[in-house]
Amino acid sequence: MANPEQRNWAAVVGRWQIGPEVVQYTGPQPQYPHAFGICLTDLELTGGAISVRVRASTDAEGRILLGHRSPTERYVMAGIGGWNFAYTIGEFEPALGWRALAAAGTTANLSPQEWYQVRVAPTDQRLSLTVGGVRVLDNVLERPLTGGQAGLFAWGHQTVDFADFTADRRPGTVFVVMQFSEPYKQLYQEVIRPVAERFKLAAYHVGEVFGPGLILHDIAQGIVDATVVVAEITPVNQNVFYELGYAHALGKPTILLAERGKQLPFDIGGYRVLFYDNTIAGKRQVDEGFTKHLEAILRE
Repeated sequence: MANPEQRNWAAVVGRWQIGPEVVQYTGPQPQYPHAFGICLTDLELTGGAISVRVRASTDAEGRILLGHRSPTERYVMAGIGGWNFAYTIGEFEPALGWRALAAAGTTANLSPQEWYQVRVAPTDQRLSLTVGGVRVLDNVLERPLTGGQAGLFAWGHQTVDFADFTADRRPGTVFVVMQFSEPYKQLYQEVIRPVAERFKLAAYHVGEVFGPGLILHDIAQGIVDATVVVAEITPVNQNVFYELGYAHALGKPTILLAERGKQLPFDIGGYRVLFYDNTIAGKRQVDEGFTKHLEAILRE
């Protein structure tokens, strides 16, 4: 592995040899009923990209691992092999075990002596897999990626080699849905965006997306890719509630804002709402409350 000394590694499942050029999975450990291995880095990443070269022996699999907290909690992985396919995006669920989320290609086309350049690009809830510069899979996860470590995942009794592990972090996003007229536009510019920037998150709304395409597609993609969705629900705006419903359907962390005294619709009455006064002091309330909400979400 190229310059592995720049990153800390910990082999938590299976047998591994961590060398100056290659990190090698050499087989399972007898305490586990399944033949798999997990080797973690000190990197946490839910947005950006991770690349690694993979070379697997016959009947072995090598993938990039994301969102790991412990071997018994949910995590996702993507790379070479799995479920009798050449390329896979998979997930571990404690109650279900390992399951494929997306798959393509046949293992008959894989060479056990060939190095494959694997790149996984997560954007909170979307995961794309590129092999040799060709995007082979793209999948929207049922639930967002949680904070957790990245690393390597191997499966089988044979060796799997990993080399040139690199990561490119990108800031997460706050997708804002609201009626963009005053005073809500001012609230966005003077409070929501600055608070998001303090957490190294980029806040934006669909009106700031420029380029061809359908606006509904831009909205859906913005919600899927967002770390957090913020919705100002004071005006009765059908577009805002449509977008909020989609965010809730995805299990996306959402922060609701409303002017004090707002009568909430029945179907969102059970959600936590940050109420504020439409005054200068009210903006401070939003700043403080929004900050606390983001702190709680990003700690999860």
